[in-house]
Amino acid sequence: MQTKTATRAARGPAPALAPSSPPFNIGNLVRQQFIAYGILPLLLIVLIITFAVVEPRFISQTNIINVARQVSFLGIIAIAQMLYLITRNYDLSNGGTVALSSITCATVMVSAPQENPALAILLGCLAALLIGLIVGIINAVLIAVFKVSSFMVTLGTGFAATGVALLFAGGVPVTGLPVEFSRNFGTSLVMGIPFPTFMLILVFVGAYVLLNWTRLGRQAYAVGGNEKAAYQAGVNVNRTLIAVMVMGSFLAALVGVMITARVSTGEANIGVQYPMESIIAAVIGGIALAGGEGRVSGAFMGALFIVLLNNGMDLIRVQGYVQDILLGALLILALLVDRVRTKIRVTAPATNLPIQVPLTSDKGENK
Repeated sequence: MQTKTATRAARGPAPALAPSSPPFNIGNLVRQQFIAYGILPLLLIVLIITFAVVEPRFISQTNIINVARQVSFLGIIAIAQMLYLITRNYDLSNGGTVALSSITCATVMVSAPQENPALAILLGCLAALLIGLIVGIINAVLIAVFKVSSFMVTLGTGFAATGVALLFAGGVPVTGLPVEFSRNFGTSLVMGIPFPTFMLILVFVGAYVLLNWTRLGRQAYAVGGNEKAAYQAGVNVNRTLIAVMVMGSFLAALVGVMITARVSTGEANIGVQYPMESIIAAVIGGIALAGGEGRVSGAFMGALFIVLLNNGMDLIRVQGYVQDILLGALLILALLVDRVRTKIRVTAPATNLPIQVPLTSDKGENK
């Protein structure tokens, strides 16, 4: 007996057992998905099944390609709106940015030498994207540096941009664009994918990498979650806000160029619906209005839901004002779901909380 005891003592204490993983719980899974995406997955399933049964053309190949093109524009705008929302700000200027970039793109192309269509297209696209950078810088400086409410700032810049677009265009569409512009960037296919959809994929991947794999993305979430805490952790709050907002407005200008190529004209009223639709898409896709939370996949799914809803109602010939009523009701529903998600997230068990990672290694970076 003494020999066995001595042998055990020589071996040392028994190694501690690794903690067992918690058993699978369908309730926890549902709660986690609701916190991440709200009721959007359920709404998408119900919507697709309903319209597929009511109108068989809804799932036809032609309509699917049409939906893929339509969701490209709103999808990019929703991702741009998300960049503002995760920092606890709004972008109500994206519609005006789309309109002004469209008019600028078309006007520059028409005014450029027509004997060189490639140069005219290049100059028009660069001028339009520059508009997005300018609008983004104005928004960011007023919001980040002068601490003006993003709601009022972007509302003002949106109205101003739309007014400038109408002034430049004289209230009429700008026509006479190079045929190559519409053929190559509006109706062409890239690897069998419509060009606008291909651009959406690029933006989606870029935004995902930015927000999940870069320090700027982590800092943007931190600023939206708690700006004071982010500042104390060494985050340059102003620089983060400016970078994120400029990128958001740049994407809005990109959509203006894409729509101009699609319709082959520059118009000052093409972005009127985007401020509301982008907020609905983002919020119903799980991006928190309180900031600091959201996924790129959620913004895309929200945009897809709105496009499918509008497309299905058009196919069954629902009148336009009824669609406006449904979109308004959808916005209210999205706000209510966001409030419920916030309460569930606050009362969630500590074991379900994400692990916090260091925001930056540069102490005192925010000067």
